[in-house]
Amino acid sequence: MERPRPRSLSARLKHAALFVAIVWALAGSFVAFELLALLATDVMVANPGAIGDLALPLATQQSTACKVTPAEAADRAGPIAAPEAKADAWMLGVHFGSDTQSGAPSRDRANAQSVSEVERLAGRLAVPTPGPFSARQIANAHDEFVSHVEADAGGTAHQLAVRYSPEACQLYKLGALWGYAMWIRVALPGTPAMTIPINYSGRQTGLPEPLTSAMITPASAAGSRAERAAEAIAVTEAVTKHLAGTP
Repeated sequence: MERPRPRSLSARLKHAALFVAIVWALAGSFVAFELLALLATDVMVANPGAIGDLALPLATQQSTACKVTPAEAADRAGPIAAPEAKADAWMLGVHFGSDTQSGAPSRDRANAQSVSEVERLAGRLAVPTPGPFSARQIANAHDEFVSHVEADAGGTAHQLAVRYSPEACQLYKLGALWGYAMWIRVALPGTPAMTIPINYSGRQTGLPEPLTSAMITPASAAGSRAERAAEAIAVTEAVTKHLAGTP
């Protein structure tokens, strides 16, 4: 039997070149896909209203916290009349989210005062105090907090829906997200925070677009930390006044 001739150097080089070309083509496609994915993420975060609910967290899409059965609605008997209850539900969420983001509630006197405000508002609204949140993975804390709020294990959001309205429930959740995002705006100017779920919740509550836009627009890095904190407080007060119907 005739032995096959060894391939010439030219043939081997052509084969190697073809192999390298295929590898680099595949690698290039993966890099291009990654760049497109990153670009798409940037676009979605920067323009949450332009993409609808496509990037909405699954926990938000599947949440039933604000859904009320006809039987539950028939027994609705909250001790506070709207719109006062809406403003209180919003502020209950704001204080809860702020406490969660700022650290352990008992760490200092300011946090202890804020915790008492969460308890006071929950008692005033006659709903359970929100259950504490602790991230399992710091790198994924933001997503975990959204899931925690939407899961509503303690029943705070659902009882607001039952006693008052689904809108009060949504306002509590919106407040929690905003309270959490406030600290990010103050500490990391220019960083988008909770933009997609906040934009969604703002639309669910019928909040005027300028107020929702103020919450999802990253804070400018031009000012000081104190100025960014004052800006966040001003946004909170503007929403509260709108809900309470005060000028």
